Amino acid sequence: MDPLSQPIQPSHDWQASISEEENTLRQRAIDEALFKLNTTLKQHNKLSYPPQAQRHVAEQIDRLYWAAGERDVNVNGEEWSEKGADYRLAENIEKLPEEWSEEAETKAPKQAAKYKELQKKLVELNDRRKAAKERLEQTRAAKRLLDPFEDASLHVQENLVTKNSEMERELERMRMLMLRVERGITGIGGTSDEDDMEIDFAENDREKLAAIGIN
Repeated sequence: MDPLSQPIQPSHDWQASISEEENTLRQRAIDEALFKLNTTLKQHNKLSYPPQAQRHVAEQIDRLYWAAGERDVNVNGEEWSEKGADYRLAENIEKLPEEWSEEAETKAPKQAAKYKELQKKLVELNDRRKAAKERLEQTRAAKRLLDPFEDASLHVQENLVTKNSEMERELERMRMLMLRVERGITGIGGTSDEDDMEIDFAENDREKLAAIGIN
């Protein structure tokens, strides 16, 4: 901290060294002198170290600090071992060594065994999470394929061969037309009796439709 940024006060040693004879200065005069001096120092600090300049320097230091930290992480590649590392992240879990260290195995075997157990469990849970994510993505992909069927009337063409469908009506009209043609051909075949040609069309058609399985 800059000593000039703090108000100046008489030291205890100076006050103790003043004899009674020398103590002719009034306390008020000392206070006034110190007030003027501190005011001058304060103005000097504002001119020499304005808030904008201080903030600029602080931001530069902050950027340099974080840049240095990022370089250390990139070079060492051991962010998993940093204090406060998030062990929920897959990349940190995958970088955990299976054993703590040889020194820990010797000096703290119980803690080293506990670490090995926890590391193994964490890896298993991470693998299960990966598998669950894969199943989730597969389910979402299947759902996207089935989304158009949620409202078939808007996205899917109606089945053309269902009952009362357009196809069924068209087939029925075609059958009726064929029956008329067949009746006409039969009539041209030389029947002498005109009454035989005057067949009840509706009844005859119904019988023929019933014969081919259409009611």
